[in-house]
Amino acid sequence: MVAAAALRVVCCGGSPLHGARAVFSADARYLLCTSGDFVKVYSAATEELVRVLRGHGGLVTGVRLNPHNRLQLYSSSLDGSIKLWDFTDGILIKTFTVGYKLLALYALASCEDSVFAIIPKRGGRDAFQLVSVKLTKTAGQDVEAKEFSVVLEGVDASPKCTAFGREGEYVASVKNFHLQVYFFKRKQLNRFSLRATNAKGGNNLFTCVACHPKEDCIATGHGDGKIRLWRNFYHNKEYVFSTLHWHHDRVMDLCFSIEGTSLLSGGVEAVLVQWHSGSDCKKDFLPRLGSAIEYISVSSDGTLYCTLHTDNRITIINSNLRFSKSIQGLIKARDVKTGLVVDPRTKALVLNGEPGHLQFYCLQSDKQLYSVSWTGLC
Repeated sequence: MVAAAALRVVCCGGSPLHGARAVFSADARYLLCTSGDFVKVYSAATEELVRVLRGHGGLVTGVRLNPHNRLQLYSSSLDGSIKLWDFTDGILIKTFTVGYKLLALYALASCEDSVFAIIPKRGGRDAFQLVSVKLTKTAGQDVEAKEFSVVLEGVDASPKCTAFGREGEYVASVKNFHLQVYFFKRKQLNRFSLRATNAKGGNNLFTCVACHPKEDCIATGHGDGKIRLWRNFYHNKEYVFSTLHWHHDRVMDLCFSIEGTSLLSGGVEAVLVQWHSGSDCKKDFLPRLGSAIEYISVSSDGTLYCTLHTDNRITIINSNLRFSKSIQGLIKARDVKTGLVVDPRTKALVLNGEPGHLQFYCLQSDKQLYSVSWTGLC
């Protein structure tokens, strides 16, 4: 007799869209992002939800294109598995069972049979490590991937606090007031530290990191809104860094353009800042994006940018910083003033989100149909 499985509540709609960095398909036609236990595939041109990839038994924590087949996608989850998808047809190709909660996922073109992930350190409280997971080529749809090696100890659990450098030659990771850089060929680890506060009272806490795709340059965001560009970090004592400053509060994410000619930054100001050639004097802005920017992504052809926001919204932006599209998920209301109402025409739930707004949400497709607002609505 088979024992009854424990009941588990699965969120079918309204999950956050900003839980991990989104990725564009190679042709920039689709945008793929995490949403609770699922991976959602949106059309970058029409905002339409094309399909939902279902199969994980826990929160999805990362999505990455397979660098060796751009029609395939890796996804990681707290259920301890990495799944390989054909996202154009919505087909699950293979499941790799790692056995640890996976908090972030990275895939490099230089590593054909492995990916990198952040997992909890066994026996350590709030301790995490970056590991290289070997993806076995064993036949079958469900295989074990228990063979992995530790790359870095003491990393931050956030995926935006670890980044890989030029052609995968090194990996940079930030946590608290420390930056560590590991060089794979040399098997050398360099550590750099900052004081908690500087002479002017600024907060030097590391918040995010990004690596230049063409040069040996590491960009780090900090709690006081500053961005540091690190160079010559092959040497523990001869490193140098320059500083960029516009944000008045913590830098929430950083991302280099594909060619590395510009650096994108975002924070609580809801403004996307584009820094040119690492200069504090040459920068452009896209303001009034609605809410704090959680993640920034760039398409592989460099034509589109994507920002994920704390109000559960995705903004697609042209590379000339012109607004293109907006994908809005459900917004949690501060005060629930309406009961459960169903629109008889569209069979959609009618929900109140931001003050003065109503959202019409279709549960069958897990998609917001439309939103209305007017002055005086409460």
